[in-house]
Order: sequence, then C-alpha cells, then structure tokens
Amino acid sequence: LGLERVGVGDNFFDLGGHSLLATQVISRLRAAFDTEVPLAAIFDHPNITELAEVIDELSPGSPQGDYEEFEF
Repeated sequence: LGLERVGVGDNFFDLGGHSLLATQVISRLRAAFDTEVPLAAIFDHPNITELAEVIDELSPGSPQGDYEEFEF
C-alpha cells in the first residue's frame, strides 16, 4: 500500500487496497502462518484485528500473540 503506518482497525480497502493486492496479502499470510487463509477472508474481515481472529480460528494449535512481525 506504500503507507508508513497502518492501524489495526484500518480498512484495507479504504487505504487503497484492491483485489490484486488482496491476493498478495493472502499469499503472504499463508506463508507467514503456514495456514490456508481463504481470499474471501480479507473481503469479509478487511482490518488487521478481524483478520487476526480468522487466522487464530484457522490455526487452533497456534498460541495467541506468538506471531512474528512481517511486512505487507
């Protein structure tokens, strides 16, 4: 998105995100968390807080808050 900072409640699409960037985000989330995250998740949950909850639900064995920081 080319932004210096993004808040956990900021909407991906309001910040300039679009479907092609969404596919890149999902691909990076899959790689970072070794979890199959559906593309629809970013459309249904377009901010970091909501998307993190989806990832937690998809990865029940992962401890909460134990994620490494990565760059979109």
